[in-house]
Amino acid sequence: MFCGCLAGFLVLGAYYLLKPLRDEVFVGDRAVGAELWTGTFLLAVALHPIYGMLAARVRRERVLPILYRTSALLLIGLYWLLRTAPEPEAVGAWQAAPGSFWSGRWVAGEQGWQLLEGSRIWLERSFYVAVSVFNLYLISALWSALIERFEGLSARRLFGLLAAGGSLGAIVGSTVVTVAFASWGSGPFLLLAAGCLELSLHVLGWAGARRPQPPMHGGAFEGLGLVLRHPRLRWLGAYILLFTLGSTWLYFLTADLLEAQLPLGEDRVRFFAGVHLGTNVLTLALQVGLAGRLMSARGLVPGLVLLPLISMVGFSVLAFSPMLSVLFLFNVLRASSRYALAKPAREALYVGLPARDVYKAKNLLDTALYRGGDLVSGWAFQGASLLLVTGGAALTLLVVPMMAASVGVAVKLGRGADEAQGS
Repeated sequence: MFCGCLAGFLVLGAYYLLKPLRDEVFVGDRAVGAELWTGTFLLAVALHPIYGMLAARVRRERVLPILYRTSALLLIGLYWLLRTAPEPEAVGAWQAAPGSFWSGRWVAGEQGWQLLEGSRIWLERSFYVAVSVFNLYLISALWSALIERFEGLSARRLFGLLAAGGSLGAIVGSTVVTVAFASWGSGPFLLLAAGCLELSLHVLGWAGARRPQPPMHGGAFEGLGLVLRHPRLRWLGAYILLFTLGSTWLYFLTADLLEAQLPLGEDRVRFFAGVHLGTNVLTLALQVGLAGRLMSARGLVPGLVLLPLISMVGFSVLAFSPMLSVLFLFNVLRASSRYALAKPAREALYVGLPARDVYKAKNLLDTALYRGGDLVSGWAFQGASLLLVTGGAALTLLVVPMMAASVGVAVKLGRGADEAQGS
């Protein structure tokens, strides 16, 4: 338990050292937001068969070190590239071409319309895409390794505490960014995150060597077939897709409101870091005081249902009060219910399933399907924002019925798992 909590502390700490920087890239490059999400989805899909081949050909205890050390090397390489790349050179001020798909993506210079010049902006976009994908793989693989060490009822009792280690790491990571960003800049956080990933592997080693696990064999795309054949995994896929719809809608709305109300990038970084800090303080309190008791006594339904319920209320309030304070509170409440309750409940759904489901099917759901939902939702938001000219309230309220549908899916999913796991 202690080693699992400490490993989660380091992995989530590494992610939250990078997350505010990633979010600021999105807000600063909002004109190509849907394209960034498209790139994220394509990378997630491209990596899934590679991960499938890795799980099929190496022992399971070697999967995590390969993923983590590859990610650490990529962060170090990106740090070096960002230090050597020149600042973006704009040939003119940002201007819009009304009615054009390319509106806001080009700049008007002396030679006519041109793309923004300079390599640094593409490195920043690559950083956004890489962090958006690799955090899913790293966290999913860590939970896969932990799930195999726990059984049904003990998992429900202890997964909240395991997740609390990650929340504490997220608090520390967010705090470090809030305090040190003005003096450090972004570069040192990449190196610090890489060190955290390497140290997490040593922490897991302190838990004691596991009996060698043979490779799982099978094909690179086996996870898709596993999801389609298993009813619980199919319902979980529907739950994740509806969850990503709400997350995408809130993410884009947040970016639009911050772009309008906080024009300075430093202020936006501090806003995101503050949201992450508030989220993880509340998450930690819920994980320690409520999550384990709730799942043990009431099953998985309450933890899965609370997230879409908060989303329904939050979007309804934000539609008519689009203020920074409301935006801040909604982000904190929604994210804390996700990490404190929905996330441990989702991980408990895998307990007792075969290793192929825990690794291959879980990876497909946590990465490719997750980012696929982001992709569809991102373009849907873009299309809806063009069609709904009546204002932000209609755009915000459009997602509320989908959150209501998510409540029904959560009830079906949780009850089915409770019956199957004998609780």
